[in-house]
Amino acid sequence: MPLSLRSVWAFAIVLLCSHSLQAVDPNVSPELKNFSGDWEVVELVEDGKVIPQEAIRSWLPSGGKVEIAENAIIFTSPSDGKKHVKVFSIDATKYPPELTINTQEGIEGWGIFRFDEGRLVLCLSHPTEAARPTDFSASAGSKRMLMVLKRPSELKPAAPAKPTETAKTTPPAATPSAVPPGTTGVVLTDAEVRKALIGTWKFTDSVGALFSTFNPNGTFSTVREVLELRIFQKVFVQTPVSSGTWKIENGRLKFVVLTSTHWDRVNKEFDFIVRSISATDLIFVDYLGHVGRATRVAP
Repeated sequence: MPLSLRSVWAFAIVLLCSHSLQAVDPNVSPELKNFSGDWEVVELVEDGKVIPQEAIRSWLPSGGKVEIAENAIIFTSPSDGKKHVKVFSIDATKYPPELTINTQEGIEGWGIFRFDEGRLVLCLSHPTEAARPTDFSASAGSKRMLMVLKRPSELKPAAPAKPTETAKTTPPAATPSAVPPGTTGVVLTDAEVRKALIGTWKFTDSVGALFSTFNPNGTFSTVREVLELRIFQKVFVQTPVSSGTWKIENGRLKFVVLTSTHWDRVNKEFDFIVRSISATDLIFVDYLGHVGRATRVAP
């Protein structure tokens, strides 16, 4: 998976603790004052990959919501759990205006910015990966991240959650040609499949790694993991996605989502067809009819 850029800038992954700072310096430039306040990421393109708006919340740490106070960045490192402080600076005399994140060791990130009808547009890269962007683009191979942020007050309220009536989603039958070669095996009973499924499985998709844990008591949880350059410290960041209950019935994995970062999935039942399962591999057909392979990472 390509190196993630979503944390090149310090803003998208930490809360900037404005209440713990001293009074605002009256000498702070007007351009810097424009950054102050709360922001939320509404558009995101990373190295040519357009991240759907509904996926931004799970794609970015802190759900894509940030607060900026002057030029101080206060954050808790995901690697050691300690609080650190970093600062950013801007140069509004350049065109486009430049933004740089600094530490005592040197530059840790750079990019350009602009304010567009109340929106904050950022294009960023890491200095060891790419030169400072000169235009607002993030095409494939550029090692850039382009994002648009809005003030929460300007965002439309989220659509209300659906009623708690349980909806059922069943995958269409998979054609034989869709099943990968070598996945046939002995027919297992539901009890055998259930026993074999208990544990944690890793499935890699276009977003990153998704870890699903099936517990013996019939509950499950899923966690999204992505490689992040958090304040330029390369770490894997895990974000809970959903949880609920599961069971095996007639060779199908059926689970009801009770909590999720995707409101439209809550209180819905999803059916996955279990094509084959072993001590290390799981071949399945999801509710959209797509064949996938997961590997066991924990018993």
